[in-house]
Amino acid sequence: MIYWEEPHLVIHWDDEVKCVQMEWKGFSYGELFRTGLNKGLQLVIERKTHRWLADLRKLGIVNQEDQNWSNNDWFPRALLGGVRRMAIVVPTSELAKMSVDAIMSKVDSLQLEIAYFDDVAKAKEWVSIG
Repeated sequence: MIYWEEPHLVIHWDDEVKCVQMEWKGFSYGELFRTGLNKGLQLVIERKTHRWLADLRKLGIVNQEDQNWSNNDWFPRALLGGVRRMAIVVPTSELAKMSVDAIMSKVDSLQLEIAYFDDVAKAKEWVSIG
């Protein structure tokens, strides 16, 4: 089920896996980036799930301001909202991958189980287990 859709992002509810699935379709920054993550978190809370799948293959570079916001604002709220298992399909762009790595290196891995994948099917399989 599509929960929210914009040209840069589609948020799905996967009823089979019981997870929020974010499919980034390109570069996004500032309010567009933040609104997308907040909409996904809203769906986590509504569906009372702890599973998150982020398909970042087409994500562009995340600028420093949005990286800081992700780490200092969004991730603490995501953990409070119940996110405990996150599957990440890695970006194809090396620069985008570097910005995702910078964000994820600051996330508390004691509170959030994170795994990285090259394709969505493997990510879904992993996220559905826990």
